[in-house]
Amino acid sequence: MRVLLNDGSSRDIQEEDILYFSNYKNTIFVHTKEGEFVLPTTLSDLFTAYGDKGFERLDRSNVVNIHNIDEYDSERKIVFFNQGKQFTTVSESNGSRIKKYLAARKKGPSG
Repeated sequence: MRVLLNDGSSRDIQEEDILYFSNYKNTIFVHTKEGEFVLPTTLSDLFTAYGDKGFERLDRSNVVNIHNIDEYDSERKIVFFNQGKQFTTVSESNGSRIKKYLAARKKGPSG
């Protein structure tokens, strides 16, 4: 994926390095462990493109790479990435889905 840098240049980012996408004041940002970058698109288009690759729309303002979620705080309704250094919000209706996903991931494929 190609993203824009603050100086107007662009850079390629690998899918597995993406933590989540967010929308702020009609600008789409892609968040990685290295920082955030601007993307000239919409959250709906991103979800369409990445929905079958482990990305989920967790609320109105983000699309999250669920493989990169470290933990979920159900009281504050946020998911954490990058050992708690980054986080984003989860809607009330998606909280139970994230809990189930993280519980299944902890169990692993052997059950």
